[in-house]
Amino acid sequence: MTEIDAFSLTTVPVEQLANGTPMNSATAFVWKHGPQHYLITNWHVVTGKNAYTGKQETPATPDMLRCLFNVRVGDFGKQQWDIRIRDDNHKPLWLIRPGMGRSVDVVAIPIPMTGNEPVMDMYPINTLLSKPLKIKIGMDVFILGYPFGNAPPAFPVWKRGSIASEPDIVRMTTGHYLVDTASRPGMSGAPVILRDWTNNYVDGSVRAFNDRPATNFLGVYSGRMRAASDEAQIGLVWHASFIEEIIAGNLRDE
Repeated sequence: MTEIDAFSLTTVPVEQLANGTPMNSATAFVWKHGPQHYLITNWHVVTGKNAYTGKQETPATPDMLRCLFNVRVGDFGKQQWDIRIRDDNHKPLWLIRPGMGRSVDVVAIPIPMTGNEPVMDMYPINTLLSKPLKIKIGMDVFILGYPFGNAPPAFPVWKRGSIASEPDIVRMTTGHYLVDTASRPGMSGAPVILRDWTNNYVDGSVRAFNDRPATNFLGVYSGRMRAASDEAQIGLVWHASFIEEIIAGNLRDE
C-alpha cells in the first residue's frame, strides 16, 4: 500500500499573481482555529517586499495566491485554487501580529469557505501534532517546502537543518530560531518541524523506538539571514506561537 507522510500533506505550494500574471513561487500551510481555516506564509510572500527594508522586490504587487491543495478523493492529485489576498480596494486581507507588523515575517490569510470552493482536504498542521518534545540546540529539524516549484506530484522537499541558536530564549530575544541549512527562495513560508523517533517528551516520559514518530511544529521559515555573504547559510524560523497571536489579534495589514 502506498503511504504518504501526513506532514507532506500539510504544505501548500503557492505562486504570487498580480493581475493574473504569475511571479515567484513560495510555500504555505493551513492552520485551523475554531471553524476557520487560515493560510500561513511570510509577509514578504504576500507583499512582494523585502521584510527588512520594505523595498518592492517583485515586478508588481501580488493580489492573489495560486494554491495547490490536496484533492479529497483518495488519490495523490492536487486542486488549484486562486485565493485573493487583497480586497476590491486593493487593501490587504491578511492578518499581522499587532504592534509588530513586518518585523515578524508571518501572516495569516483567512480562507473564505463559501461552499463554492473546490473539493479538497486542507490537513491543518496544528491538528496533527504530538505532545511537546524537548527542543535543544543542535537538534535536526526539517523544512517542508518547494525549492523547485510546484511541478507534479507537488509534494514538499524535506530539507534538513539543525537548530543553531538557543531555543529557550527565542521569544525573549529575536522571536526567531536560527537554523543551519542551505535553502532556496521557493521555501519561504514553509513549516518547520522537529521529528523524534525515540519520543523524548518535555514531561520526562520516553517512548521506545517504533514506527510512529512524534512530531512538533517549530515555526515558519522565512529564508536566510540578510548578510554581506551567504556563506554561513543560516536561516530564520519564526516561533510557532506567533500564529495564534496573529489570529487572536485579528488585525489586517495597512
